[in-house]
Amino acid sequence: MTDTLPEGTVDLAIWQGVATVTFNRPQARNAMTWAMYQQLSRHCEAFKVDASVRAVVFRGAGGQAFVAGTDIEQFTRFETGDDGVAYEAQIEACIDLLCSLPMPTVALIEGWAVGGGLAIATACDFRLATPGSQLGVPIAKTLGNCLSVANVARLSAAFGPQRVKRMLMLAEMVGADEALACRLLAPTGQSLATSMRQPRPWCSA
Repeated sequence: MTDTLPEGTVDLAIWQGVATVTFNRPQARNAMTWAMYQQLSRHCEAFKVDASVRAVVFRGAGGQAFVAGTDIEQFTRFETGDDGVAYEAQIEACIDLLCSLPMPTVALIEGWAVGGGLAIATACDFRLATPGSQLGVPIAKTLGNCLSVANVARLSAAFGPQRVKRMLMLAEMVGADEALACRLLAPTGQSLATSMRQPRPWCSA
């Protein structure tokens, strides 16, 4: 747990074959702690062997963010470069698990999807977002760290290499309209609120 904020949880609810995974740390815009990544990995491991789960929906609590990256306060405990490499390996293993799920996955984005949060959303099969949502990887202005090769490849496939260069080198954020234009987001004729209440059309296997 950080010194000032709760450690957070990754909550799970299953209804009629659709699992909803909620990143629950709204006080920190759902910034992920190590414990939350571990919970996410455990959920994904369970989904892989649970034939009753036909689809998985990921969302953030509080209505302000999907996931605002990894809590950077945790990085103050790193002592060597090896700690940073181990962190990237842990995140990559978690994202790989999500990518390997055998059922459709949907990210419902309200507000910020940043850093690790954008990696999670990009690993999903479909993404829906509110008009004011902001997506990016502003590490050039924060930690100055790098992403794994696999995560850079996923972002490039989703956004295109030029946008990813802007995001990584210039710390530019991409709005929902631009993300829709590059087909990162799935078009829908209904509001995100309606999609959240009725996720099944996006989750049919």
